[in-house]
Amino acid sequence: MLNIEETKCGNFFFIFVVGLTTTIILSGSYLPLIDLPQHAAQVATLDDLLKGQSIWSGLVELNFNTPYLIGYLSWLGLMQFSDIVVSSRILVALIFLLFIFSSILLKNTLHTSWLVPWIAIPSFFGFCYEWGFLTYLLAISIGIIFFVQNIKWSKKPNLKQCIMVIILGVLLFYSHILSYLFFCLLSFVFVFYNLESKKNILKILPIYFIFFCLIIFYLKQGDSLSAQYTYGVKVMYHSIGEKIMYLFIYPWSMLNKSLMYISLILLCIPLLMGYVFSKKIEKYIPLVVFIFIWFALPHFMSNTYFIYERYSILFFIFYFSVFEKQHNFQYSRYASYIFLVLINYLMLEDYKNIFLAKKETSDFATIVEKLPDNQRVLGLMFEPSSMSVSTPFTYVHFGSWYQAQKNGWSDFNFAWFHPQIVRYKPDTVPEVKPGFEWAPQNVQLLKNCQNYNLLIIRAYDQSVKNIVQNSLCHDYTLMLNEGTWFVFSKITNS
Repeated sequence: MLNIEETKCGNFFFIFVVGLTTTIILSGSYLPLIDLPQHAAQVATLDDLLKGQSIWSGLVELNFNTPYLIGYLSWLGLMQFSDIVVSSRILVALIFLLFIFSSILLKNTLHTSWLVPWIAIPSFFGFCYEWGFLTYLLAISIGIIFFVQNIKWSKKPNLKQCIMVIILGVLLFYSHILSYLFFCLLSFVFVFYNLESKKNILKILPIYFIFFCLIIFYLKQGDSLSAQYTYGVKVMYHSIGEKIMYLFIYPWSMLNKSLMYISLILLCIPLLMGYVFSKKIEKYIPLVVFIFIWFALPHFMSNTYFIYERYSILFFIFYFSVFEKQHNFQYSRYASYIFLVLINYLMLEDYKNIFLAKKETSDFATIVEKLPDNQRVLGLMFEPSSMSVSTPFTYVHFGSWYQAQKNGWSDFNFAWFHPQIVRYKPDTVPEVKPGFEWAPQNVQLLKNCQNYNLLIIRAYDQSVKNIVQNSLCHDYTLMLNEGTWFVFSKITNS
């Protein structure tokens, strides 16, 4: 029998699956993560600006108060030894390994079972991964480590543990504000519960007051560009029914509703494997806080989409943390096999997407190699989704890979957004605002096409020529075509 608990066979199989997953990530090309090209563009431009090599210094300014700082600086360090595309895969692989490490750390600290690290493997590749929320994925791992350190501090309060909590808290703050807020709340609740006497709360309040001050510091920064664009709504909530449905889909996928049935099986599988619900109340605290946050937070707020959805990565990790192995159930062997089959089934789709994306993006790689450096481009993704990769909207930001690889500039650009390290100056913002990337047909409404040297277009046929010619971007001619990719260059008068 293949036992997932700490046996030689179980440990070997776990290491094999983690190693295989890491190898597949590294073997890809452009990973099919929606926002990844925009993050790559940020890091590449940051590198050029710091080295004084960028021609875009008059367009943008650096924002070192970003809560994405740790993620971007980590990637910046990696790209000193490899190109931006290779370093993107290395970074994703390292974040995956850190996430697995943090789940093992959580298991050991809460004294739960190996169900937790096992379920962490497919949980990494869910909603946040497919969207390409790279800095958030890194911050979740740091957040779990921060939470573990808070547990150690609550069990053994001393100066060393306290300093480690503060250091990890500041590190988490500069990783992602949403992860920071969640794990500060979770840690405070957990530590407060474990106080020997509630009168000792005065001993922990100064530390959490420091973390509260960091939140105030972030909120007081403001956004110099927020007045220049709007999504037409300030706050948007999903219904309770929608949130319940997404709770069982988003741990594994953005849109695949059929995976909801796997979630329902996984809710029952620990009991069939011989696990029982723990009698220790503290083990339920992460799950209870998660459920509270999931149903309390909105879908959209402060010009940011997918707020509560991002926490889906934690659901099954916290759910499995409430179980303990106490007896051998009659069907535990078969249930263990079903559990491992489900884990591997969930992973196969992610493996396949990486391989298919590598094949499908070869035309784009050819296009980029042929394009000149230092150009300003407009990305028009009339076909943002792949014909083979199951992740939707894979190509919506793909024009940003040109910026990342060729020292250029691409619109639409994440430089609009408050958390980015490279931002537009208030007086240099382009006509292409947030939301344009989802409606490329609005190119016909643009008044300043002359700002762009190239138009990078993804479409299934050359009918896009008509769209270009019927807009104010008509002074462009077809320069390159590889598969579904078309590049139009601006006609210059010689």
